[in-house]
Amino acid sequence: MTDDRIDELEERLLILRDKAAREGFDVPDDVLQYIAGKYALPQTLKGAVINVSAYAQRRGIAVDMDVARLVLDGIRPVAAPEEQVAGPEGVEAAAEVSRPETLEDTLAAVLAETVVAGEPQHASEVQPDTLFGEPEAPSPPAPPVGLGEPEVPSPPAHVISQDQPQAPGPAAAGATESETCNGPSASETTGASYEPAPAQVWFAPVRSAKKESLVKRAGRLLERAGLEEAVSEGDLVAIKLHFGEEGNTGFVNPVFVREVVRLVRMRGAKPFLTDSNTLYRGERSNAVDHIACAVHNGFSYSTVEAPIVIADGIDGRDAVDVPIAGFDHFDSVRIGAAAAHADAMVVVTHVKGHEATGFGGALKNVGMGLGCRSAKQRMHSDLKPQVDPGACTACRRCVTWCPVAAIAITPDRVARIDYELCYGCGECVAACPYGAIAIQWKTEPRAIQEKIVEHAAGAVSGKAGKVIYLSFVMDVTPDCDCWHFSDASIVPDIGVLASSDIVAIDQAAYDLVTERSGLPGTRGEGLGPGVDKFHAITGVDATLGLAYAERHGLGTRRYELRTLD
Repeated sequence: MTDDRIDELEERLLILRDKAAREGFDVPDDVLQYIAGKYALPQTLKGAVINVSAYAQRRGIAVDMDVARLVLDGIRPVAAPEEQVAGPEGVEAAAEVSRPETLEDTLAAVLAETVVAGEPQHASEVQPDTLFGEPEAPSPPAPPVGLGEPEVPSPPAHVISQDQPQAPGPAAAGATESETCNGPSASETTGASYEPAPAQVWFAPVRSAKKESLVKRAGRLLERAGLEEAVSEGDLVAIKLHFGEEGNTGFVNPVFVREVVRLVRMRGAKPFLTDSNTLYRGERSNAVDHIACAVHNGFSYSTVEAPIVIADGIDGRDAVDVPIAGFDHFDSVRIGAAAAHADAMVVVTHVKGHEATGFGGALKNVGMGLGCRSAKQRMHSDLKPQVDPGACTACRRCVTWCPVAAIAITPDRVARIDYELCYGCGECVAACPYGAIAIQWKTEPRAIQEKIVEHAAGAVSGKAGKVIYLSFVMDVTPDCDCWHFSDASIVPDIGVLASSDIVAIDQAAYDLVTERSGLPGTRGEGLGPGVDKFHAITGVDATLGLAYAERHGLGTRRYELRTLD
């Protein structure tokens, strides 16, 4: 967990009152008592009071127990005696409302999403903390089939059937809209007794028989995936992307991003481009350098027609503690404030390999990408920071940043960390301008993938039905876009995907790459159809994160691929 449990109720209340006072929140004492009785970790307590207060502020209502129960537990206010709890029909109607204005409307929208996801079928069955990622989880999945022997060509765990339209190629020339079910059943993946409906994933191959621009077809994919329902007039819409490091060329072309901006503006919303600062000290570790790098790579306002807002601020500290529940590693995560406070989000992802996670898709783009700098340290390692005495200048920056006063300057003018107090939040690593507190990169593939999923859950928390994903399966490089170069694509360019399901779109991208042959002269050379390219190249089983995300209710690995041409 993130920090030590506080057993004394009065101490929890002191933390809550202090946080509310510092943030200028007017929170009644009964609400503080309610939060203090519910949570025991300092970061979670702070995150809960922030989320309750932010929810009320955005809707222009006062903080009270009804708001607290809705935000933290998904419990609707007490209804009048004649009012009935909404059943499935009422839920479906509520799902059509794009911007709930009352507590009841908001809950109905959340319930609608719950029903669609195949979880509780009636309002009365919704369990506490469903707003923060704790639906009733089925039993753990069986290990993925066909992975671990990448040198032997065999179908991946989620095989695309033979009538799947191919892209590019003559077989797709006459296609307009074709449908294929992919992936194993829910019982094969989770051990659950039910089989939820597959998610819809829209696909535009690179080649168009009608010679229509891929830019325009990518826009049409967004519309098919539900952009109109996700974005409302007046919404502040975060367009999450990776601007690429200086010298890298694998990032999504700004021309595609401009089309996303145009479609969002058409709906009367206000788009902005965003990403959070990097943990490593490259071209994007602070907002000034980050924006300069983005502009150099083509994401200027004159090109894309949207401003750049770095999610976690000038130095990586502008973040929100978002409570999550039911996960294995954290009970709260720190998400860049600009993204956390946005009304809606369009996630634009370049699909590629990754040396630590095996695969970089939408989950990594959202989870690692929107975690603030200290959150990135927590995702990358379970180790606590260490000070290099030779590099320390006793500037005291780490002392002022440490949230638990665990750092002091010794008489010989070197920072010293009290490991009895330190809980590994990573703030000092992000704070030190001289690299005297080393970044800890040591982790295991399963741990980092699961932590990324947990941060993704926090990043989309409070945005039910308000997030759309657009993934480019083109220039599929074997490494992350954080490098100062781009290696050759391991497979031919495939196309673009869009969905409202973050797990399904990543699984679809993974499957499309798996079914292609590796390109000669690249790191994919010799890897035929059916071979897991990402596992073969990186040695990392990247499906661990997909299974974890599905198990914790972020989406489904079963999908229906619908080709648009």
